Amino acid sequence: MLSQYPPRPRLTRLDSKHGSFISSTSTSISSPTTMTESSSSQSNSKSQDEHPTSLSTDIEETLDLKDLELMMHWCTTTYKSMTGDPTSEQIWQTTIPKLSLRYPALRQGILALSALHLASTSTSSRRWRYLETARSHQAQALTGLHIESDEKAPEAESQATFALCCIMIVFTFGFCQIDSENDSNEEQLDVLDEFFEVFQLTRWLVSILVASMERITSSELNALFHPEDLPPTMPDMSRLVVLSLQRQNELEAIRDATHETDVYDSTIEHLSHALEQLMKGGEPKVFAFCWSWRIPEEFLELLQARRPFALVILAHYSVILHHLRGSWWMGDWGNRILSEIGDLLDPEWREFISWPIDATGCFLLRTEVRVRVLPPIGF
Repeated sequence: MLSQYPPRPRLTRLDSKHGSFISSTSTSISSPTTMTESSSSQSNSKSQDEHPTSLSTDIEETLDLKDLELMMHWCTTTYKSMTGDPTSEQIWQTTIPKLSLRYPALRQGILALSALHLASTSTSSRRWRYLETARSHQAQALTGLHIESDEKAPEAESQATFALCCIMIVFTFGFCQIDSENDSNEEQLDVLDEFFEVFQLTRWLVSILVASMERITSSELNALFHPEDLPPTMPDMSRLVVLSLQRQNELEAIRDATHETDVYDSTIEHLSHALEQLMKGGEPKVFAFCWSWRIPEEFLELLQARRPFALVILAHYSVILHHLRGSWWMGDWGNRILSEIGDLLDPEWREFISWPIDATGCFLLRTEVRVRVLPPIGF
């Protein structure tokens, strides 16, 4: 377990565009204190003698009818945003809200995603009001999110941390997806720059999520860790695609002595695992975001530098995001990323993204992609 953790990465749309609710260092490790609702702080003063939790902060809550509306919407509709199979639905509909009664940061996360969900189906002033409400609750949720290396902490705390991280990952993708629709008359962030910010924040959240999973031993959340397998969603070409990327990685190493062969090899290996799960019919929500945590930090630097081979690998990852397009919070993120990569790559590199284009049906403007013959398996 980590005894310390770096500050939360910034997300421009959340931290800068409409004013910052929390600073980039607000979630660094500090000594936790118990967070109580303002209406019951005195009656619950005895909780100060109990073991402090990693989700505890000094924030005071004031729940009103708007919050009750959001909680009701969660329990009737928004909880489905987190589920991939019927077994996990009950956990997100009842178990997690019940757990949030003990952990206010988790409760704030639930309210944030519920408000964001309402914003996605609202128009005009109501849409903006829900977005502002969502940002406010999201800020309070992240402020209460910490990691502590304390074996005496109750397991319920780890469960709450795990659930909150899952919710915040979905929130991050959803907020940028919805907020970008309000910017038709404004200068928008570059698609890849925005995705990179989302990717960094997701990587941070998944790191905390994985650490909390290691401390969960009960079977209450077992369905979330081991979801039901679904029928395959598409022909299994993952092995052939991965072999093609690995072969190209070797060729690039021969051509360029500075090519980061090992970094790319590790990244491709983790991509191979994710694509294999997708081809087998696995729930993308389970493995899609873990890729951001598993890949080497150096690969992120290559992405920021817009290195062609790094963009090619990201284009293959966008296929996984494309399979989440039916979720309101994901939308066309996958196609937006793939389309931007297609515009950035030179013609000699575009042929390497022919499979992602075929798998997603993405149409690239102002570009032509040649059909590329994949190398034989037995090389």
